[in-house]
Order: sequence, then structure tokens, then C-alpha cells
Amino acid sequence: MEQIESFKDYPLDNQIKRAISELGFQKPLEVQVKTIPMILEGKDLIVKSQTGSGKTAAFSIPLCEKTDVELDRPQVLILTPTRELTVQVKDDISEIGKYTGLKFCALFGKQPMELQRKELKQNPHVIVATPGRMMDHILNKNVKLQDIKYLVIDEADEMFLMGFKEQIETIIKKLPTDRVTLLFSATMPEEVKILSKMYMKNPESIEIESEVLNIDKIEQIYYAVDGLKKVDFMKKMIRHEQPEKTIIFCNTQEQVDNLFAIMRKWNHSVCAVHGGMDQGMRMEMLKGFKRSVYKILIATDLAARGLHVKDITHVINYGVPFDHENYIHRIGRTGRVDQKGIAITLVIPSEMSRFEELQKFLGYTIPCKGGHIDKLAKTSVRKKVEQSTGRRRYKDEMKKGQAVSLTINAGMANSPLKPKDILSVLRSIPGLTTEDIGKIDMMDKITKVSIAGGKERLVIKGLETKKIKGKTYRAKKG
Repeated sequence: MEQIESFKDYPLDNQIKRAISELGFQKPLEVQVKTIPMILEGKDLIVKSQTGSGKTAAFSIPLCEKTDVELDRPQVLILTPTRELTVQVKDDISEIGKYTGLKFCALFGKQPMELQRKELKQNPHVIVATPGRMMDHILNKNVKLQDIKYLVIDEADEMFLMGFKEQIETIIKKLPTDRVTLLFSATMPEEVKILSKMYMKNPESIEIESEVLNIDKIEQIYYAVDGLKKVDFMKKMIRHEQPEKTIIFCNTQEQVDNLFAIMRKWNHSVCAVHGGMDQGMRMEMLKGFKRSVYKILIATDLAARGLHVKDITHVINYGVPFDHENYIHRIGRTGRVDQKGIAITLVIPSEMSRFEELQKFLGYTIPCKGGHIDKLAKTSVRKKVEQSTGRRRYKDEMKKGQAVSLTINAGMANSPLKPKDILSVLRSIPGLTTEDIGKIDMMDKITKVSIAGGKERLVIKGLETKKIKGKTYRAKKG
């Protein structure tokens, strides 16, 4: 196969190439080079790739190309484990297909069903959904699935860990068998392999190596801050740091707009970019930042892609990124060539568990420089964790029958809980790590959880005092 050097070399509609160019995509990343041609050929794929490696664009670009805008029915279904990722994927694919006439929608919890039902009546071509909310719409007969030609299962291992296996299988059985299935996962546990054998047709396997960052030239720190005082804290921090040139990364377009509106009142050297802005304005802002007309750029991850600017002294994460590898991409904007840089992350209480997961992913501790929240200042940061070792240990204990099954008195029929709510609380129990937590199987009246490492007593004791969405639940062996 001839090596692709540019997105212009792909056999894509000019409107898709136009959108890709505006997003700053130039040379395809490894996962895109390996997957785009195969998806265009209609092959089933199993892709082992870390979040943030460029996989969303890897399936979004060819799916926008293959979807028939003239057929006014849903043709693509993308399943993701969380509300945040659902919104992000929908935003990303919408940016790529914005000139094609395709319609996109996102289905997730904590948003009115009626609002989503009205959106589904418009027959979007592409649906991005969490398994739970997708099941809700299927049961209520709100969605038409007979013309689905492409199914994407994104972050498959995370969905299995959160207990979505049965829901995913039920959804798959509702889809036409004559379809292309694309499975993306950071790891390949046995359950993911079993799913691929049952529901995929001669899939090709692709493995993408995780990007490794040389962090020697980047000083990484974080501040524990009060959410209500976050902006004021950042102003003071910027005055203290006196950055020559900095990028402030936000997780959403709305966050960019709100922060820009506040910051430009006290600093005229601020500009902002995100995918929802007028293209001319976005290019004007980026040009000014590159020429040092502006010293501070506020941006989303998507809008900052393809941006190469010299002499960036600071990168500030206004919030903890949803995707771990996005953190690596963000901080890699500074400390380039022979220069040093500083990466600062502002962490509010609700983001602390995600921040601890980020540190586990990185394999090192990011030092805290203080902040306003005593509770966070006292939070002990977990020691360096080698995730692969943890996963191996858990599998070994499963094989030897040493992992213990616990029953929690919470089920789908008698509580508003989701598997991710239970997973979040388990991760917060001192002494318990993600590697100790196995399958979470939520049934009508109870939830079964597998715990390794001889730590079942920690869970039983921990749940006596910890509340899950305001209510206390008990755990016992068996």
C-alpha cells in the first residue's frame, strides 16, 4: 500500500477535505493511516489504541465519507462509555462532516428523553450514544435501526469494566447483521475478544503503540482549587508566573467562550479558538498568537490540533482532560527543542478522582503546589502504579480463584444508580486501586463486583460510610 503523506491523498469528498483542512489536520497519525483505508473498504476492525491517539478522527473521516446523505435514516451508531465522551465524539465527527449535509445527534443520560426523542424524529444520519440511554430509546421505540450500516464500539474495555456487556449485546442484536463493526479498545481483555468473535466478520486486528512523552524538560504541577474561585485563582497564578506565551486548554467550547469573556476584561493579550467559531475569526486569532500579538490562547483540544507555535513557556489545563492521552498532547506544546516549559493543571474537587486516574496512567505523581481547598490539600496522591502489572495480577488471581465476589444491595430496579457510579465510589476507597476491581455486573436488585488483592474487607468497610449518590449501600461476600 502506498504511504499516505497528507489527508489530501485520500479518496474523500472535497467537503470533508475542506473541514479537515480547517481543523488543522495535515499528516495523518499512525492509527489514521492504518484504519482509514480499511474502513473505506468496508472491513471489520479491532483496533487496540489508547484514547487520544487520533482514533476518533480515524473512524469519523471514513464514516462521513461512506454515509449516504440522501438516505434520511440513521446509518452509523457509535457507542461510548460516558456522557462526556459521547458529547466529545459527537462534536468531533460533526466538525469533520459539517459541510456534507449529514445530521448528528448525541444520546446520554441526565438529558430529557423527550428532547432526544424529538431529535431522533429528525432522522440523524449518525447517532453517538451511551449504552444505557441507547437501550432506553430502543425500549421506547424512539429510534430506527434497520438502516444501520456501521457500528463503532469505542473504549470497549472501559464499557465492559462498567458493566455494559449485556446492554451492548442487546443493542447489537437489534442491528442488521449486514453491517461493518469497528471495535476500539485501549486493552484487550478476554470479554472484548469474545464479543469480537461473536459479532464481527473476519475482523482485521491493528495495534497502535502509545505515544511516549519526554518529560524531562517540562515541569508539571497542579493546584487544588475551589470551583467557584477558579477564575480568580488563575488570574493570580498568571500574574505570578508571568508566562511569555501560554495556551489554556478547556474541555468544552462553552468553557472557552465563558473564560475568554472574563479574561479579556483584564488582559487584552488574550485570544480564543474552538471549532464552533467562524473560520475567518479562528484563523485571525491563531495568526495573532503565532506572531505574539496575543500572549494567551484559550482553546479546546480539537481547535488546537495542528497548531505549531514556538516559545510556548506554559500550558495550563483549566480542567482535567477527559482523555488521559490528551494531557500528553497538551503539555507537549511546551518544552520543545532546547527549551523548558511548565504545565499547570487546576483541579476542582469533582475532578480529583479523574486526576488520580491520570497520574496512574502516566505512572508518576504530579506535585501539588497548594490551593484553596483543605480537603484536596490533604488528599493523598497514590504512588506510582504500573498498570500492566496490576492487570496481570488480577488475571492471575482470577485464574487461581483468589478474586472474591461481593454483593451490593443496589440494583437497576430499586435505585437510580449506574455501574459507573459504583465504580467511582470503589475507586475512592483508600487502599483500593482500579487494578483490584474486576467486573461490575448490575442486576435488577443487586450488583455483583469482583475484588482481587485480598481487599474485599476494604470494600465492605468502606461502603459502610461512603455514600453512592447520597445513599448508603452495604456489601457482603457471595
